[in-house]
Amino acid sequence: MGIDISKVYNARIYINGNDLAGKAKEVDLPKVKPKFADVNGLGLYGEAEVPIGLEKMEARLLMNSVYPEFVKVVANPRKMATVIVRSSITGFTQEGVQYEKPLKAEIRGFFKESDVGKFKQGEGVEAEANMTVNYFKLEVDGQPIVEVDVFNNIYKVDNEDLLQEWKQNLGG
Repeated sequence: MGIDISKVYNARIYINGNDLAGKAKEVDLPKVKPKFADVNGLGLYGEAEVPIGLEKMEARLLMNSVYPEFVKVVANPRKMATVIVRSSITGFTQEGVQYEKPLKAEIRGFFKESDVGKFKQGEGVEAEANMTVNYFKLEVDGQPIVEVDVFNNIYKVDNEDLLQEWKQNLGG
């Protein structure tokens, strides 16, 4: 069969349904980072760490200019925003392009910091915003890869609910 390599070269960004084509320069998706606790005690030869939850998630958006519709959304910390990133994964083998698969990332949360830019003669102004994320879902070709919903105690990987027994034990 040979080597199958995939690449993502571009994306389209939407905030609260508004298309930002050509306006967004960069998006940092949230990191899903487990939180660990130390385990040690009598009878154990060493120390270990065990997963006890997830660290808070954050995202970052960088725009290639100052856009009023962007600033209006990111300047309001009291209103949750939805950011959707759509892209295409191109698959290559030694014979050339073999497939194009859709990639979709959905992020929901609150913007907690915004910087509408620095002005310098002869240089473009960029606007940046940081977001605290309480919902993140990544899909490739319509298949869920990871989904985290902090407020609803959802943590799925490959559509497997990793918190199913934990939620049952808590009575919900």
